[in-house]
Amino acid sequence: MKAIVIGAGLAVSMPAVFTYTMHHDVTRFAKNAVRIWGCQMDFEHPERTAKEGIETLRRFLVSIGMPKNFEELGAKEEDIGKLAHTCCFGSEHSDGKVHGFMTLEEKDIEAIYRLML
Repeated sequence: MKAIVIGAGLAVSMPAVFTYTMHHDVTRFAKNAVRIWGCQMDFEHPERTAKEGIETLRRFLVSIGMPKNFEELGAKEEDIGKLAHTCCFGSEHSDGKVHGFMTLEEKDIEAIYRLML
């Protein structure tokens, strides 16, 4: 059951994370859209290609029965502040940031969660 819950959370959160962080490296997201999802590259506006790839991912996840938003995960808009805080400060090793492709602070996590509504 835990794997299903994690998969459902990722199905909702990853398109939101990609949407929020795509500006950090639009070309990378556009190339993935072309290579993975078969989108046509818009060389003049690669952000359009990147967005199309993210939306194609979202549609695919929904098509295989994954939830599409926060509500379907059982979360509510009023949960966002607490969830973002826990994400950033929830472990003894936390420095208040989420590190990875882009370093995200609590305000960034809240914005990503809002994209999941």
